[in-house]
Amino acid sequence: MSIRTALALLLMLLVTAHAEAAPPSKIEHLAWLAGCWQLDGQPSGAGEQWSTLAGGTLFGSSRSLRDGRTVGFEFMQLRQHDDGRLVLTALPSGRNPTEFNATRIDDTEAVFENPANDFPQRIRYRRLDEQRAHARIEVAQDNPTQAIDFPMHRVACGGSTSTR
Repeated sequence: MSIRTALALLLMLLVTAHAEAAPPSKIEHLAWLAGCWQLDGQPSGAGEQWSTLAGGTLFGSSRSLRDGRTVGFEFMQLRQHDDGRLVLTALPSGRNPTEFNATRIDDTEAVFENPANDFPQRIRYRRLDEQRAHARIEVAQDNPTQAIDFPMHRVACGGSTSTR
């Protein structure tokens, strides 16, 4: 075997080993988000609702309430792209979409980042148990004064309606 052939084989082995060591993130780890989540300490209906996982996508919406009125909303999409990237796309209060790429995904936590966005630059979802979760938005430099926490608990979807 020539040195050139040996080097080519070695390079192929290294590339294969690296690819096996770093599999792409899988959206299946986030299937636990499906359902309705009430923000702790907030009026009924303030929180997030996520669809079930289908076609490599989860769809979500959030709503903020004050004095019985909606004061903020957001539409979200979690999508596993063909290239393996897992992306959270957020459309807050009717503004343009912003994409956040997954930087860490496992069965209990998902971290998404977009350093080019002004705020937030990082979004975290963490499952505490079957009934409790915690979301956090922050700047990527870990400045605790520029972070907002959203503790929440699972509730039945389709609760009472109010016409106020």
